[in-house]
Amino acid sequence: MEQLSTDEKNILKLLRYGAEAARTTAYLAGITGLDTRTVRNIIRRLVIDHGVPVVGERTGSYRGYYIATDQDELARASGPLKNEIKQLARRNRALIFAQIRTDWLEYLTTKGDQDNGKSDI
Repeated sequence: MEQLSTDEKNILKLLRYGAEAARTTAYLAGITGLDTRTVRNIIRRLVIDHGVPVVGERTGSYRGYYIATDQDELARASGPLKNEIKQLARRNRALIFAQIRTDWLEYLTTKGDQDNGKSDI
């Protein structure tokens, strides 16, 4: 297992146990002086590289990051991740099969007009 970097140690010290103690990305960035993207990358490394069960909640009462204390907290984190994976897969499929065009605004505007019953039928 890799050693924790100084930034990883600092973020880990700031994270609290349990949903009630969630801390936002903005809070963690403000305290450490890191930008929010770096904080998210550190959280990712803590989870993937170091096995720390850091949960991130975007909705509900407990918005922010915290260290899970039970299976319910872990389960709450899993659902949104599964949904995000599905959405990313849909986006990826759409990009794989997308047409290359230089007239998207005109094409979609015209297509929309035809679909709204404005054709001469």
